[in-house]
Amino acid sequence: MSEIDKVAEIDAHKAEDIHPAAKPFLFLGEEKVKRGFIVLPFVGMIITIILGMIYPLKHPAPWEVFPGSWAVFGFIAYSLIVFAAKPLFKLLARDETYYGEGGLPDPFYSTEHTHEGEH
Repeated sequence: MSEIDKVAEIDAHKAEDIHPAAKPFLFLGEEKVKRGFIVLPFVGMIITIILGMIYPLKHPAPWEVFPGSWAVFGFIAYSLIVFAAKPLFKLLARDETYYGEGGLPDPFYSTEHTHEGEH
């Protein structure tokens, strides 16, 4: 870690422009956390499989004879959601000018400032 990164990390916890509720979560921006974050879903999947073997359901589904079947089911469902993102975006996305040009009619609430310094 370079000196600049060390100074930036120390200053981030003391910075006044960072909301106090956000300061406990600054560790999520560290490189070690970013690289190791992929481990969390795999650990959760392994724990779920082990718990499924220890505490079986009273009325299991027919496919539950295979250990880890719900993990596979969840992976397939997640994959479908990821692959559906692009077609859904094309279906739901709108052009920048879809809602028209200009701000709201009331100048007090308008998002466009016609005169500098005026709200």
